[in-house]
Amino acid sequence: LGLGGSDLIMGGSAGAAASSSSSASSFAAAAGGTASANSSNELTNPAAATNSSSSVLGYKLLEELSKSWTEHRITMVMVRDIFMYMDRTYVPLHKRRPVYDLGLWLFRRVVWERRMDDLSGCDEYDYCAATNGNDYRNDYDYGNSQDDAKGNLKSPPELQFQQMQQQAGEPQMMQSQMTQTLGNVTSSLLLQVIHQDRLDRLEDAPQRMTLLRCMIGMLIELEASGNGSFNDSMMANNGTGRDNYGSRRNFNASSGTTNTIPVYQRDFEEAFLGETQDFYRMESASRLSHAGGLSGNNNDVNDIDGENNLALNFNSSSSGKPPAKYSAMEYVQRAKIRLDQERDRATTLALPEPTRTALLRIVETELIERHAKTLVDMEGSGFASILKVVASSPVGAGKGGGESGVVIDHNRVADLAAMYDLFSRVPSSVNHLRDALSERIRLDGRALVRDQETNSAPPSAFVKGVLAMRERFDAVVTDAMRGEKKAQKRMREAFEDFLNADARAANCLAVYVDELLRIGLKGADERKVEMELDRVIVIFRYLSDKDVFEAYYKNHLAKRLLGNKSGSEEAERAMVSLLKAECGYQFTSKLEGMFNDMRISKETAEKYRAYKKKEANSPSPPLIDLRD
Repeated sequence: LGLGGSDLIMGGSAGAAASSSSSASSFAAAAGGTASANSSNELTNPAAATNSSSSVLGYKLLEELSKSWTEHRITMVMVRDIFMYMDRTYVPLHKRRPVYDLGLWLFRRVVWERRMDDLSGCDEYDYCAATNGNDYRNDYDYGNSQDDAKGNLKSPPELQFQQMQQQAGEPQMMQSQMTQTLGNVTSSLLLQVIHQDRLDRLEDAPQRMTLLRCMIGMLIELEASGNGSFNDSMMANNGTGRDNYGSRRNFNASSGTTNTIPVYQRDFEEAFLGETQDFYRMESASRLSHAGGLSGNNNDVNDIDGENNLALNFNSSSSGKPPAKYSAMEYVQRAKIRLDQERDRATTLALPEPTRTALLRIVETELIERHAKTLVDMEGSGFASILKVVASSPVGAGKGGGESGVVIDHNRVADLAAMYDLFSRVPSSVNHLRDALSERIRLDGRALVRDQETNSAPPSAFVKGVLAMRERFDAVVTDAMRGEKKAQKRMREAFEDFLNADARAANCLAVYVDELLRIGLKGADERKVEMELDRVIVIFRYLSDKDVFEAYYKNHLAKRLLGNKSGSEEAERAMVSLLKAECGYQFTSKLEGMFNDMRISKETAEKYRAYKKKEANSPSPPLIDLRD
């Protein structure tokens, strides 16, 4: 085996290559046979030629290749087991390919990279018949020239068909006219099946996707066949323009290597990701092209319901007319469906993890990142519009209202949450949501400030409005935006912006607390008092002029204490304790001193009254004569 190892390897290679060559010939028959079938069908029914015959024959080609690949692998496993000792001794010593890897390498060169014009009985146009008239007829990028690789003028119907496909915006695979191989044709068929599956037009979808999984697995395994540096000079060009197995391939005799670009990346992954980007770019654009209320004109150039258009007919009516308008929430729901479909498809096809990551990133970019600003600003249904509806809910006990009486539209909040969940897949897109949140808070807050400037509302109404705003937007940040820290920060900054425009907010808050402690909390239980005071402290935290508030609050407190108008002393002390926890002892020392003064005054008055009462009840003491 050691002496004859090279001959054994070459002998086994020749057998494998002969088997692969016969397989390639069968593929040529499958591809070339489409010409006569299409010719007869085109005379009677052109639609049948494009939709039935070509699809069946293209699928037949994939089946033949899958069958040959499966048989080839089984054969090479048997051969590998036979030459197991040689693989461990002779092959590493002489830098030869292991037997199984050699079988993969031969399959790649003899079958996958076989030029179509090398196949017996196959004309240059015959292989195109397998995809003639369908979505991928233009994948072979003939360019703008009317001359083909042989210098023959293309027929006017063929040229017109390609121009129609280009106008429809169909995806293209940039392949050179001069190097069409069986692999190029097969890759185009794979992309065609995926394309039809995205359009939900694929017949026998489970069976065909299983076939695609086998083909992609084959490409991944063939990719490993080009790895490593091996002495393949014995299989170099024999001077006839072809290698020893009859395939016209670029071969470097000095190095004994062929094209080492990974097969999977070169022939499938790049084209697959490029087609995915084009598909979703067109689909997302057409989904939003009617946004803003078109009249539903059937002659619109952006009509997405055409047979040859790439855009998916998500929501078309039975009449085939596109809806006049697509809301942002409809787009969000369908984008989620698309992302789930692509994730499931990647799992079904067993795509490698790098391809899955790149695929989902492309879909997220085209469906979300490119249109994030549009979805936020869309009139009537965008994030900003829904946020405005949530912010304008009436105040008062009712459906969705809490103990504070603030009504929150939880259905709308759920819509905001759906949009946030979609945008969070692309973190940079969430900035648009935060910007809309901040802008809405500032607009509503400035409106309340203007009411104070024109004296059209009392100070307590201003604070009540701010408290209602805070509760609604806190629900948006907590429930819709999942309590995100950055959103909480933007909300806090927006409240601080309009509350600290001047000193009115501090004065209004002090007046509101005065009314609350005099009247609002009279007879309230401890839980009610705690809840209302906590809401006040939340607004107090936003004030930068806390000293101004302390001055106003001290004056109102003095009036309540001196006039004995406080509704609850426990509530008064609880408020001071909260202020002390926020700002420290120094901030509330004067306020606590006022309580001490009132306590001392009360104790002194009680002692005086007790003394006077005792004096009135006791007998009069004897008079003392001072003259003595």
